[in-house]
Amino acid sequence: MSDSTDQILQLLRQSLDLNEGDEQISLQEQALRLADAFGDLSIQYRVRELYVRACIFGGAPEKGLVAFSWLLSQFDRNPGQFDEWSILWKYKWIIGIASHFPHVSKPRIFEMLDDFSERSLKAGFGLRAAYTHRYRLERFWDNREKALGYYENMRSAPIDDLANCSACELNEQIGFSIYQGDDLKAVNQGGELLALEKKCATVPQRTYASLLLPLVRLGRLRQAMIFHRRGYELIESNKSFIDKLADHLIFLAVTRNFEKGVEVFRKHYPLTERNHDALHRFHFLRAAWLLFLRLADSGQAAQTGNLTLAMPSTFPLYSEDGVYDIGKLAEWSKHEADELAARFDKRNETDFFARTLKEMEDMAEARP
Repeated sequence: MSDSTDQILQLLRQSLDLNEGDEQISLQEQALRLADAFGDLSIQYRVRELYVRACIFGGAPEKGLVAFSWLLSQFDRNPGQFDEWSILWKYKWIIGIASHFPHVSKPRIFEMLDDFSERSLKAGFGLRAAYTHRYRLERFWDNREKALGYYENMRSAPIDDLANCSACELNEQIGFSIYQGDDLKAVNQGGELLALEKKCATVPQRTYASLLLPLVRLGRLRQAMIFHRRGYELIESNKSFIDKLADHLIFLAVTRNFEKGVEVFRKHYPLTERNHDALHRFHFLRAAWLLFLRLADSGQAAQTGNLTLAMPSTFPLYSEDGVYDIGKLAEWSKHEADELAARFDKRNETDFFARTLKEMEDMAEARP
């Protein structure tokens, strides 16, 4: 074994002992630079396989997109040298996050999905995984009729080795029940998932967050708070869950847990500066807007209208004394969310994101 190979393996072993996030990604980037300098294609490929996963699940999806493009290119240039199932499994991750970036066009996303479908069939798999992504995308484009059709296609397609794990499959059903407006069914399905202790890289983290508002709407506030505490603890240190941190922030705003909500905003806002996932940033800013709107209207803020926050100097409204006008915080959050919503709606050819902002405003005006 050469010195370079030994160094690469040491860095990879160190990285795999770490939780998903910036430190793990940084170590793997060091390994990647060494692998590229060494020039052995097999090693370069194996390192990037690990690196793509680290980026997707560690909150740097934009890096994962670039690295996967290299992997797919090398896979096609070297037939039979690399595992087909592995590249297709990673392709699922890439399709799942491509829509999070407004500069990636709809035609390009559909092109990727068509390519994935063709590769899946050619490799001897079915289309269940492809239908799953088509359902999610049509929901994202706000095309309900097509979304429902693809969901049925997904459910009727045979389960194969490209299908999601059983935890993700059940979590998908929970999300569909919420999409259909059936909160009770979603909560019951969530209870089944949690009772069976089904887990994967993102479940039950996403399950807890998704069920917070359904529980509130059902009047089950005590259970919702339990889900908040359990779910928040699972995701608070991973910036790939910013969208789900936003769900927790909305829950805290709606239930008037303002002190905790402000702390969640303060703690996790810096993650949005270090995350290029525009969809996740939109969700967090939208949730922050709701928090500050409700806080401004509460008795707790009626006297001064100010809030003391220890924000980083990079915060656009940064104040050296740490005192912030709550109304201005709300205006800033809304402005930032508006800009992102406009970019998504332009790309998606819909007004869906603008409507979700209106939903936040309606929540803010609702009486507790």
